Amino acid sequence: GSIGIETGHSTGTDSGSLTLATSNAGSSGVSGDVSMSSGTSSAGNSGSLSLSSGNAAGGTGGAISVNVGTGDTGIGGNLDMTAGDSSGDDGGQVSITSGSSSSGDGGQVSIEAGSGSVLGGSMSILGGDSTTSTGGSIGIETGHSTGTDSGSLTLATSNAGSSGVSGDVSMSSGTSSAGNSGSLSLSSGNAAGGTGGAISVNVGTGDTGIGGNLDMTAGDSSGDDGGQVSITSGSSSSGDGGQVSIEAGSGSVLGGSMSILGGDSTTSTGGSIGIET
Repeated sequence: GSIGIETGHSTGTDSGSLTLATSNAGSSGVSGDVSMSSGTSSAGNSGSLSLSSGNAAGGTGGAISVNVGTGDTGIGGNLDMTAGDSSGDDGGQVSITSGSSSSGDGGQVSIEAGSGSVLGGSMSILGGDSTTSTGGSIGIETGHSTGTDSGSLTLATSNAGSSGVSGDVSMSSGTSSAGNSGSLSLSSGNAAGGTGGAISVNVGTGDTGIGGNLDMTAGDSSGDDGGQVSITSGSSSSGDGGQVSIEAGSGSVLGGSMSILGGDSTTSTGGSIGIET
């Protein structure tokens, strides 16, 4: 048989509240657990578990708060959200979506690791593994706008403290055991009625050590040609073509040197150098 627990209705003011809680523990005990779960099923779908607040008329929709208790000698309590596994179909999805608005801003989604006196909490975003097909993808995309600007995307490490170094930023594709490895693409969008978005690669300055290096190296190959390096400025159908400028840095002792070298060859002709106006 079913069990229904429902507070009283009011035709004039508020409906009754519902509190489901265990009592506080005594001086030398622990507080009781609260467990809500649906039963297992022997044939068909198992029962779902729904936690929702009511819609509001003339006010704010009811908030849902899930707060884990603090610990004073042990660690803080964990918060685990895990979708169901399946042996016969796809695993369950996890979806976290903020509310939309027809008259104001859309709701924010904030996922933040906790601060610590020793190490700050780390954060991992991992696509799922696959034993027979392609591993799960990860897509990060800012919001679209039908009227004005799309959202910005910032990928950065924080500034260091008074006696530390700033964190690294690493972007790389994985190795391949059969076939081509994944490519890495950095591109800005086309513009309509404006300037195409610039791409800037700037290496930080050093005050006691040397300035950071900028290395661009195409891939080696043991079975075919080595990868090419191509630096090409943009063409124009109505103005000047873009300039290409490669300049060594100035120095108080010696100015930076510049070398343009064709590649060596062990079996045939060394690489040529062509300069043409």
